[in-house]
Amino acid sequence: MIGLPANRLFCLVLLFLFVPAAACGAPVTRTLSAAEPGAGEVFDVSLSIDGIALGGVVETLPAGYAFAGTDHPDDRVLVRGQKIGFTVMNDTRITYSVTAPASGSGDITGTWEDFLGESDGQVAASHVAVDGIETAAESAGEKPAAQEAASPFAALAAAAALLLAGWGGRR
Repeated sequence: MIGLPANRLFCLVLLFLFVPAAACGAPVTRTLSAAEPGAGEVFDVSLSIDGIALGGVVETLPAGYAFAGTDHPDDRVLVRGQKIGFTVMNDTRITYSVTAPASGSGDITGTWEDFLGESDGQVAASHVAVDGIETAAESAGEKPAAQEAASPFAALAAAAALLLAGWGGRR
């Protein structure tokens, strides 16, 4: 049986092992050439990729926005509706173009996966609005479901709490 001080030490060791990995930052970041494009304007989206030797990125465009092309090899891109999938093979940057609708706003969201590193995560959302005008859903304060994802620290805190509760009661 492990005593209470040993439980705390064990939880601290776990925290110090997992927090640096989570605090390193996302290996994929997105930048937009224009966050408020004009109606029908084509703008560029750049993905900076750090440390993914083999994996993938899936981007989701807001309704009405259309994929307009990429500099990424054609055999490593898949487009299905509002989703664009990119195969990553030691790439450090992927740039693609998007055509804005006549009006509308929303978030470009994304996910990444590192197959060799056995990790995955979210790309921070990037907000776009044609001519800076928000649509009714956005101005009413409604947020897309992708923005409601929990922090990775919440899962770590929950696991630490379960460990403390499970071992703390045993004597």
